[in-house]
Amino acid sequence: MDKFVNSNDDVAEQEPRSYKSACRMCHGGCGVLIHVDDRNITKIEGDPSNPMNKGKLCPLGAASLEQIYNPRRLKYPMRRVGARGEGRWKRVSWDEAYDEMVNKIRQATEKDGAESIWVGTGTGRHHFPFVSRFANAIGTPNWCEPGTAQCFRPRVHGSIITMGQLPICTYTNEIYPELIMFWGHNPIYSGPDGELGFGVKEALARKPATIVVDPRETWLAKRADIWLQLRPGTDDALALAMLNVIIGEELEDKEFVEKWCHGFEDLAERVKVYTPEWAEPITWVTAEKIRKAARLFAEIKPSMMEWGCAIEHTPACFQTVRALLCLPSITGNIDQPGSWSFGMLPLPPFPQLFDKMPMDQQKKRLGYDDFKVLSGELAQLPSAHIPTIFNAIRTGEPYPVRTGFIFGNNALSTYGDVKTVFETLMSLDYLVVAELYMTPTAEIADLILPVASWAEVDALPAVPFYGQNVIMAQQKTFQYAECKQDEDIMVEICRRLGTEHGQESPQEVYDSMLRSTLDFGWEELKQMGF
Repeated sequence: MDKFVNSNDDVAEQEPRSYKSACRMCHGGCGVLIHVDDRNITKIEGDPSNPMNKGKLCPLGAASLEQIYNPRRLKYPMRRVGARGEGRWKRVSWDEAYDEMVNKIRQATEKDGAESIWVGTGTGRHHFPFVSRFANAIGTPNWCEPGTAQCFRPRVHGSIITMGQLPICTYTNEIYPELIMFWGHNPIYSGPDGELGFGVKEALARKPATIVVDPRETWLAKRADIWLQLRPGTDDALALAMLNVIIGEELEDKEFVEKWCHGFEDLAERVKVYTPEWAEPITWVTAEKIRKAARLFAEIKPSMMEWGCAIEHTPACFQTVRALLCLPSITGNIDQPGSWSFGMLPLPPFPQLFDKMPMDQQKKRLGYDDFKVLSGELAQLPSAHIPTIFNAIRTGEPYPVRTGFIFGNNALSTYGDVKTVFETLMSLDYLVVAELYMTPTAEIADLILPVASWAEVDALPAVPFYGQNVIMAQQKTFQYAECKQDEDIMVEICRRLGTEHGQESPQEVYDSMLRSTLDFGWEELKQMGF
């Protein structure tokens, strides 16, 4: 049997070895065994001992080696030598790249203030929390990520404001749901929030009743007891009409409401006018179907609501999220076996250093006054408003933003209105892109940095759909070319700048977080795996 070792163990190159780690091809964190022989990964397979995936891997995880050893991967830092987009590059050393970035940050800060620097990132991976930490460390309030505005974060923030924490579907109890309502979510095919589909499949094998809310006739919709084929963007009207039926017909869980719900009378009064007949012309779902779905959801217990980021891809989605939260709440399907649950949150919040930035600097965050839950005083994870950032880059209003850093985000494909995004990026005086591949966004950068794939980094994955009860070690198994972990790049920039905060290595940050509440640290966790 292969020996399980830490990536830092002194083992002869010829000795095959295996590492317990966490796959991060998506937001999730399936336990994996990474087999390494003579500095090369030979195989990646599911870890049978991991309680989350129990040895299973989805097609993405199973194909990880194709990403890691893709010949198109960037291998060393490169500086642009021709016009932007011309495709002419010069290989530079990491020292040269660091010196250039540090000088550009200093120049931008001295000329226009640290707020003139924009730091962007993509969907939540290992480097995600370090991006905001890096931005705060160098003094700019203007960092952003698409998911904070229109994918997952509205559900997170809406849940925290409404009920204190993000509820999750859990399939680890002996009791499974008797009904599952899939709202804008198709976890059999994809888990954009990091939810693993294996638990859903196990639950469906027990043949619960199902309600599917989706404009498309998906595999789940075809097999649903009730398929609500709503008009895109009308989720809030449908939710209000279902609340109208449940409350109007007194189908709510009266004991649960009395004990745990605040403001039920106000909600009941509010939804009186939102009848299924009112919702029918808005949602294109018949009043009869709305009533049938509402009654089924209220009468069958325990039940779960599987919701996805399709909800957030609509205007005013924050209030839609809050309306949807009311459905499991008034039917008593929260923190019960077979229903939504809350995690124990065994670790303290990640030290993103928001508290280290002076309030007058935080108030310069673009969007601070107009988007209070995203960028301002009500924000759980304060980030700048993306359209406002882009407008400032193009126009210089309300102040100039001339320098950009992008970690793991192909902005030309992830933001709406690609023409405007292109014009925005081309308007920057200086743009750094840290990437795995030469993406369209990287092609118009001034400096390109090659970064590590998930099997080449040390990280402490957050696993939101296990209630954050699972703590896992994602550990570096080998070095590909000159690629560096995004976090290490940010830390090194801070060290060379001499910032007051943000100079701790990722491993030091993880160790501190673990030891603050547990009796072991980072090295011990790497041995355990989870």
